[in-house]
Amino acid sequence: MKPVSKDIGEICYPFIYEESPVCDFEIAADELCTRIGLVLTMELDPKVRDILSRMQPNVYHLNGSVRGKLAIEEETLDELKSDYDEMKALLGGGFQGFVLPGGHPVAGELHLCRTQAKKVVRALVAVEHAGKKNPAPILFRYANLLANVLYTLASYTNRVTHTREVEFVTKSYPMPKRK
Repeated sequence: MKPVSKDIGEICYPFIYEESPVCDFEIAADELCTRIGLVLTMELDPKVRDILSRMQPNVYHLNGSVRGKLAIEEETLDELKSDYDEMKALLGGGFQGFVLPGGHPVAGELHLCRTQAKKVVRALVAVEHAGKKNPAPILFRYANLLANVLYTLASYTNRVTHTREVEFVTKSYPMPKRK
C-alpha cells in the first residue's frame, strides 16, 4: 500500500505502510521501550530503577539493529546477563514453579513488559522467516534475555514489597516432581 499522504505530519512512521515484518518488529520494540518508560515513572526499588534505566535505551538500539547498523554488542548482552545473574542470586538462585502475573502494581507492569519482550522475540522470528533480512543471532539472545530479566524484576519487586506471588500449577503439561 502506498502512503495515504505526502505530508510528513500525516505519517506516524516512515515505514508504516511497508509489507515487511521489520516494521512490526520495530513497533513491538517501541512498545516495550514505552512500557519500560512507564514503569520508570513509578516508585521503584533502586536496583530495579538502575537496571531499567540502562535497559531502556538498549531496547531502542535493539529496535534499530535489524533495519540499520547492529547496535547490540557482546558487552551489551554481558551487562544484561550480569543483571539477570544478580537478580537470580537475590531471589535465591532459582524459581519455584510458575506464578500468576501480578502482585504489586509495579510487578504487574513488569510482567506486561516481559510479555511485550516475548512479542519482540516473535517479531524477530517473523523477520527471519520472511527471509529478506537475517537478524544477527545476538538480537535473539538479547531479546530473550530481556524477557527473563523482566520476570526476575517482577519477582524481586514482589519480594521487596512483601507481596505474595500466587503459584500457578498447570493442568496441561506434566511438570517434573520437586525434590
